[in-house]
Amino acid sequence: MRGWLWAATGFGASLALLAILAILNIPPGLRAESTDQPITAAVVGQPYTLGVENTSLWVQNAGLYPASIIVDYYDLSGLRVAQDRLKDLASGAAALFDQTQQPDLPHGFTGSAVVTADQPIKSLILKHIEQGDVLSLGSDDGLSAGANRVYLPLIYSRFGPDAAWNTRFALQNASTTTVACVRMTYRSHDGTVVFIEPRLDAPMDPLCPKGGLPLPAGGTILRNQANMTTELPEQFEGSLTVETVANDEKSPPTALLTAGADIFNSARPSFASYKGLGWNPDGTGDLSTAVVVPLVFNSFGESTLWNTKLAISAADPTQATEVTLTYCCDARLPEPGGSFRKTFVMQASTAIDQALEVDLPDGFVGSATITGEQPLAVIQTMASALPAKASFGAFVGIAQSTASTSVWLPLLYKDSGWKGPSDTAAGWNSWFRVQVADGGTANIQITYHSDDLEGGSLQFSDSVSGSKTFDQHTDPLLPADFEGAAVITSDKPIAVVVGITSDAYQGDADALFAGFGPEMFPGPSPPDTTFPVSLVQGWNNVCYRGPEQPVESALSNALNSVVAIYRLRPGQQFDKWFAGRPEISTIETLSPYDSLFILMGSDATWQQKASGTALTSVYLAGGWNSVCYAGPTEATETAIVDISSQVGVIYSLAADQSWLQFIPARPDISELTQLEQFSSLLVLITNDSGLTWTFGP
Repeated sequence: MRGWLWAATGFGASLALLAILAILNIPPGLRAESTDQPITAAVVGQPYTLGVENTSLWVQNAGLYPASIIVDYYDLSGLRVAQDRLKDLASGAAALFDQTQQPDLPHGFTGSAVVTADQPIKSLILKHIEQGDVLSLGSDDGLSAGANRVYLPLIYSRFGPDAAWNTRFALQNASTTTVACVRMTYRSHDGTVVFIEPRLDAPMDPLCPKGGLPLPAGGTILRNQANMTTELPEQFEGSLTVETVANDEKSPPTALLTAGADIFNSARPSFASYKGLGWNPDGTGDLSTAVVVPLVFNSFGESTLWNTKLAISAADPTQATEVTLTYCCDARLPEPGGSFRKTFVMQASTAIDQALEVDLPDGFVGSATITGEQPLAVIQTMASALPAKASFGAFVGIAQSTASTSVWLPLLYKDSGWKGPSDTAAGWNSWFRVQVADGGTANIQITYHSDDLEGGSLQFSDSVSGSKTFDQHTDPLLPADFEGAAVITSDKPIAVVVGITSDAYQGDADALFAGFGPEMFPGPSPPDTTFPVSLVQGWNNVCYRGPEQPVESALSNALNSVVAIYRLRPGQQFDKWFAGRPEISTIETLSPYDSLFILMGSDATWQQKASGTALTSVYLAGGWNSVCYAGPTEATETAIVDISSQVGVIYSLAADQSWLQFIPARPDISELTQLEQFSSLLVLITNDSGLTWTFGP
């Protein structure tokens, strides 16, 4: 059993708000061994320190087989300075990598880490600060890949009463071979650019001839907004976008960046962390047109008065975006299902404090879904309204594409560790809240993993209607001093947020993190049976060629960018699907060769998986038909020769949102002179009885 043991140390001074820090004193387990073995990496950002501050890293095996784990530590210049190794981590289990127990890391180390494994992994970083007998704790989801652009939706500089709220962040180059050129843009909520680093008039660095600040391979940049007194105004609340700039004229920007941010208060020990949200030009990343927030409070709990606050950023801060925020589920709310919906327009970003929402009743505890016309980055913070309670936490809103039927939780507790100076406290405990993505009922199975359990694991089943909280402190299945991990499986996609807390300390002994999904393929990748479909911002008319499956699964990597889908029925009516709005969606599954009208919030490349079935003909009803053309690429006149006498007009939607048309026997007004295989067409049939269009070989 590994417990949390905190002891004050005197390694030196830190930031004014932190003073003397503590070390997490856990028995040594992992030690550095040299290796040059190359394994696909999952990037973890960022175990950095300011003053005498310490971190610990939890890594969970999300594969089916035992995992070998390697942790490489890099200093700010990108030089590898230490390494940890672990073999045979069981499926579902988690291991602790405690930086204070790493013998090759010097006191005062500031840097980053990259975790590699031969199985899929999930990682969580804990940051712990102690001032005398007062504790501050933060947690941060590990990152699985670098991105071309990273969003930090909540940035403070001397904000709030006494100008006490600030943020700081670490920006990491996930590559260990390539220099990244980065540009950091701070914006106020209305989109005004407040500061750009490097300044636009700054001399170009030879390593970044097209602009940007050079970030060495494996290196880290640290910024503390409390110290940016000339760059940012006092009372600044806004957002930050970090993006890569191409190193030369021929190379496009590379997806190299990861980031993690801390929120802190200089007048009290309130502290929280969150990961930067990545986004790439092909539409992949952490942003989404529908974001799930499993936990929302308004003055909840007589002894705590918990409140939450949302920070939302848009993928394109130069464009105004309509956003819909739906709260659920409380019978006191006026709309169906105990919900309340509000719609507003924002520019670059916004902050919404649930304590100021007049339509949310006191004592509200529920969830929220946020949808937008373009992909959104969302952060949720949680704090107590009681002046004497410093507890504070933050977590990233969960993109609908990562709501999954399998969720991993790398760290859970029951009555673990130090019990306070009088030995009467419960110690470290945890809870998690499960939200069913479509708001319905899900059947779930929870499997706990720990060396503290007989056989290493135990499991039980339950059902969740809407959302439900599971408290490990009151779980009779778990032994005292439990420290472990969990895997949750469900028959419906779910989103999960986890809280860890201790009553043995003064200060802010609370932290939040989002559960990890979706499923990952265990082991070597399967054969590539996918093909790309380009989708542009705005409307698209495309052919779906994948197997029959739920909409969210079929949309795959493009899900985060999709706003709406329409599918024309033979009766001339449309079925429809809206991101984050299952209550008004009528499309549940996509079938092979469905012709779809898709509204995109941003450009994306949809990686469709081939269905393995062929389309040789299609029935066209009298009137309008939306069809997938499966014949060979050829002249339109040739492709429709057998049905041309009964075709009134054919339309094809172009990428620039214009319509190309073909009218039989009217070449003078027909622009659609060729049909591409697997293009989507809108066809008007003049024969009321309909007909069958057979495609040539």
